[in-house]
Order: sequence, then structure tokens, then C-alpha cells
Amino acid sequence: MKNKTDNSAENFKTATAATLRALAEKKHMGVTFTAAETVDYQTQPNADNTRLPLPPAHLDETSKNILRGTADAKALRLKHHDDKTHRKNAPMDLSAAEMFEALEQARYEAVGMRDMAGIAKNLGAVLNDKFKRLGYDKITTRDDANMAQAIHALARFGFSGEKPPKNTKALINLWQPWVNEKLGGDGFKALLPHLHDQTEFAKEARKILKTLNGEQKSEDDYSEDGEQSDAPDNAQDSNSDTKNKEEQDSANGKQGKGIADDSDIQESADETEIGEGGEEFGEPTEGDTPSEMGKRRKEVEIDPHGDNYLIYTKAFDEIVNAEDLADAMELTRLRALLDQQMGAMSGIISKLANRLQRKLMAKQQRSWLFDQEEGYIDPAKLSRMIANPTISLTFKKEKQTEFRDTIVTLLIDNSGSMRGRPIAVAAMCTDILAKTLERCGVKVEILGFTTRAWKGGKSRDLWIEQGRPHHPGRLNDLRHIIYKNADAPLRRAHKNFGLMLKEGILKENIDGEALVWAHNRLARRPEQRKILMVISDGAPVDDSTLSVNPTNILERDLKTVIAWIEGLKQVELTAIGIGHDVTRYYSRAMMVTDADELAGALIGRLEGLFALCKPKLSSRA
Repeated sequence: MKNKTDNSAENFKTATAATLRALAEKKHMGVTFTAAETVDYQTQPNADNTRLPLPPAHLDETSKNILRGTADAKALRLKHHDDKTHRKNAPMDLSAAEMFEALEQARYEAVGMRDMAGIAKNLGAVLNDKFKRLGYDKITTRDDANMAQAIHALARFGFSGEKPPKNTKALINLWQPWVNEKLGGDGFKALLPHLHDQTEFAKEARKILKTLNGEQKSEDDYSEDGEQSDAPDNAQDSNSDTKNKEEQDSANGKQGKGIADDSDIQESADETEIGEGGEEFGEPTEGDTPSEMGKRRKEVEIDPHGDNYLIYTKAFDEIVNAEDLADAMELTRLRALLDQQMGAMSGIISKLANRLQRKLMAKQQRSWLFDQEEGYIDPAKLSRMIANPTISLTFKKEKQTEFRDTIVTLLIDNSGSMRGRPIAVAAMCTDILAKTLERCGVKVEILGFTTRAWKGGKSRDLWIEQGRPHHPGRLNDLRHIIYKNADAPLRRAHKNFGLMLKEGILKENIDGEALVWAHNRLARRPEQRKILMVISDGAPVDDSTLSVNPTNILERDLKTVIAWIEGLKQVELTAIGIGHDVTRYYSRAMMVTDADELAGALIGRLEGLFALCKPKLSSRA
């Protein structure tokens, strides 16, 4: 029976690979089935060697259709999609680029579905399974679904004429009226004449994205040649920035000014109530205006941003525990999904973690102070004691190393660009690393940062209501997430890491303020050695903020904050960039080209940091 099952799986793989080559018209292309490739995370197909997920042990008809659909999608991309044309026409704005990619995927999938009914069935099974796993079959608001995925589904339905799978109905009911309101009753059907012409399709797609985004996107983001032109604000020097700021303050009563003078900080320090955990975000007091909310500070060091960085309002920011963003049943489901994905990587990560544990435990071996007046008799000096019992300094004492007095904070970028494999691998590595360090007596805190909404949320709504003041500064609602408190045992936070896989959690990333928050939490700790590790996949991006401010406002603030942290020297700062070079921001950083390399990079960075912490042993007399 076992041989029959094995043969069946092998026959299925052979047939699927052959079909992929035939559809893609790549006769000599290699096809590899690997556990690293999953339905949740798929690499882009390659004309030389394309990877597909490994079939499950028990192949039923649904699993076969999903795997066939995965192969069909890759084949259609290879046949009908040109990467060079796509890159040339794609918007520079990240969220617009994500939606542009969604429309392009809907285009080449629809081309295949209109020609072959079997492909339509397989791709429908993939979408139905995807929406079930993401929980889209039970959503109640548009915010529960990613906009790009909604656009992909609706556009494909419009292009192909397929009957929407059952798990997509909730999303259609929520998003279709909004799309019709923006685009009219025809929706995405205006793109139908261009399905077989990628260049013309791209031009029309950018026009549709402008309409969908309305006034929340600048024209620069959709320039005709796909290049983002430099805004005049980029050329401003510090003097012109200051001048604009003064003019804005006088015209708007300092509306949106999130930075207080030293005197303001000192006066408000005694008034500010410090919440649990010492977070700097507090509830607004009665009578506070948005401009006043951002001024309250309890310590001068809390605000390192400088006068060129403004915060329109902090009224809608939040610091939240992971368990408050999902109910217990959902956290259990997400944790099970994470454990399932960890199967393929757990062996590699565990080996690396064991290596780190051996290194850390070696540094915790006891050491001795020799030549003491009292303590244990030193066997090496026993003969001297017998010869001369009056001799002193023949004892030794056990010395406790200071290694255990260490805390590590992992600050994880929870932006939308981390979606898929990167955030899943980050969650896996975080879980294993926390277990390893906890065994070694090192406290670990796990934090995440994102925003509460796409495109500005309530902060932007307030800005619009108040007349759209020029250069408002940061214009989105921050969400800082505590996955694991440093003092909480891992068993309590075990389920929380699965929250990173929840659709709708990952949005924008404003790195500078997140670093300040993580640093200040860490700086208040009693441990002697404090290490802050940042895991990110690129530069800070927030569409709402960048569309109405100098385009380098977030990047400039990140550099300012990093210089402030490194100058204080209270916390050791290091970073790992996934697919992007972050060494231009952090003096101690490294880059990994793929999320699968993150485990080794994390362990390596910690080994390097702890190598600097060597216990000092007294020499023998």
C-alpha cells in the first residue's frame, strides 16, 4: 500500500511538472518540489528552474486542485508576463505598486482562464483555499481584508467571468459596492480590451489606481514613465524647513507640532501620568487639542526626533498587547498554522539555536577568585599550606559572572511588505530564539510596530476636517504591539507570535518612532547590558505621511533616532535587513537576501554580540 501511495504521489508530481512546462512553453525548464515552497509563500517562477510546494502525504482531490492551480499560475506568469515591462510601468509608491501587481496577476490568470476551463477550476480552488486560510470568509469590515488582495479577486472575476468561490462572497459583498462607487458599474471591465497587451494594460491600470486612491496619492507616485519625480521639498535645506515650520505655526496655532521645547518638557514632566509599562503614549486629557497631545513628555530623552520631524496628532496611537488584537480561539488557530510552517525549518533553526545555547552556557560556567583570605581551600596551594601553615591567601571563592544580567529586545517590522514568507520566518525565529535565551537565563522582549490603518486612518481624517494644513508631519495612527513582555515567561506568550500571520495586522512602518519606543522601554530596565535587535525589510514608508510632506521625512527621522540611540550608549543597537541593505542606517547591521537566511543571521548576530561579553577571570598567584 505504501509503495502504491508513493508511486501515486510521484506520478502526480511528474504530470504536474510536465503540464507546467507545456503551459509555460519552456520545454527544458527544471521543476523542483520542495518543502520550503508553500501555498502561503511562493517564489517567483524562473525560466530555468521553478519551485513548487511539496505535495502532502495524503493527496485528496482538493489538494491536487490547489497544487495544480499553483503550477498553473506560475506557468501563466512565465508565458504572459514580462518582468522588465512590469518594472518600467509600476508605480514607485509601495502600496500602489502592490495593487498594480494584483491587477497584473489578475490579467495573466484571466488570459489562461478564458482559454482553458481546467485552469479556471484550479485557480478557483487556490483562491477559495487562500481566503479560507486568511479568514476572509468571515470578515465584517473592509479593514479586515488587504486592499490589494481584494482588487486581485474582483478584477479577476471581472476579466474571466468565473463564478466566485464560496469563501470570497463576504469580501465581494464588502468591496464590490466601494469599487462600483469609485469606478462605476463596469468596475475593472475597462481593462478587458488590453488583457493581451501588457504595456497598454499597465497604462490603463495606473489610471484606475489613481481613481481608486482618489486624493490620497500624489501625481508623482503615478508618473507616466514609472519614475518618481523629486518633490521640491527634497531640495529644501534646514533653513527653509525652519522657515516653513515657523510660518505654519503662526498660521495654524502650532497645529500638528509634535515636538515641545525643553521648557515645555520640563513643565509637563510632572503632569504626565506614566501608564503601565512606562509607555510614552497616554490617553488625552479633557480639553487637549491634537497639537497639545503630542507635546507632553515625561523625560527629555523621550523625544530625540529634532525640530524637523512633526507629529500631527498622537490621539489615535496605541500600544497594545498581542492577545488584545485577536480572541483566544483565533490565536490558537494562528499558532497552529505557525507550528505547521515551522515543520520544514525547525531542524535547521534548532541546530543553530543549540549552537548559540552552547556558546552562552559556556560563558556562564563558574569562575574563581584566587588568593583570598577565606573561602574554599585551593588544592593547588595545599602543599604550601602543609609546609607553612601560617601562610595566608590560600583560599578561593566562586565568582558569579555578570553574563546573566542581560536583556535582549527583538523589534520586528510588521509592515505589509513583510507579508508572506518573511513575517512567517521572523515569527518562527523569534519563537526559537526566545526559548533558547530563556533557557540561558537571558530575558527577552518581543515587540512589533505597524500602523492601525492604511492611508492615514483617523489622523488623516482629522487633518482633512481641519483644512489640510501644509506639512502636517507624521499623519497616521501608530500601533506598537507587545508580543512578549520581558518579565513574562515564554509559556504565556507562546500563542502571541501567531498573530503576525493574521491578515490585516501588517500595514505601514514608521521606524523612527518605533525605535524610540523600544529603546525607552529597554533603557528603563534594571539589567546592566541591553541589546536591541531590529528586523526590517527596508526603509520606513507611510503613504499618508509621504504624500503631504518632504519625501525624506521618515528616512531622515530614522537616521536622527539611530544617531541619538548610538550616542546615548545605553542600549546596543543592531539590525538585520531582509532583502534590503540597512547598513546605510545602522552602523552595526547586516543584510540577508532571503527570509530563509534570517535564522542563521539572528544567531550569528547574537553570537557576535555575546562574544564581546567575556567574564574576567583572576590569574593565579
